[in-house]
Amino acid sequence: MEIRILETQDIEMVVELWYETSLVAHDFIPASYWAKHKKAMASVYLPNSETYLAIENEKIAGFISMATNYLAAIFVDNKFQGKGIGKKLLNFIKEKRATIQLKVYKQNTTSVGFYKSQNFKIISESIEEETGKREFMMEWKKEIPTKA
Repeated sequence: MEIRILETQDIEMVVELWYETSLVAHDFIPASYWAKHKKAMASVYLPNSETYLAIENEKIAGFISMATNYLAAIFVDNKFQGKGIGKKLLNFIKEKRATIQLKVYKQNTTSVGFYKSQNFKIISESIEEETGKREFMMEWKKEIPTKA
């Protein structure tokens, strides 16, 4: 697997990956919500984020987008899930940051469990205004080795 920076010609494929994966991971939110955000994802969010792609067999298997220290998106194509791609993308970003925060829907128990397994801690809980769904704010901090 190769990790590389997002290029303009990748945006359309990444938006489709995001949309299709969101429908499965967030089946508790109407599909219309995700469809409504496709244009903004392509024209605002991805171009204004630090986004990296996971490339597997010359296909985009997943991506991660950062806005400073905020993990705005991490998605792995449904066909590639369970192969460690999300963990590799997250570890790639962890090498570049001392702290990372993210929001995840409380009902998305698979992702909550994934983040907990990657040493993220829940630091708050709120209701996401547009969907009315509960979400966690989670945080990871790089451990600084102590001298013995």
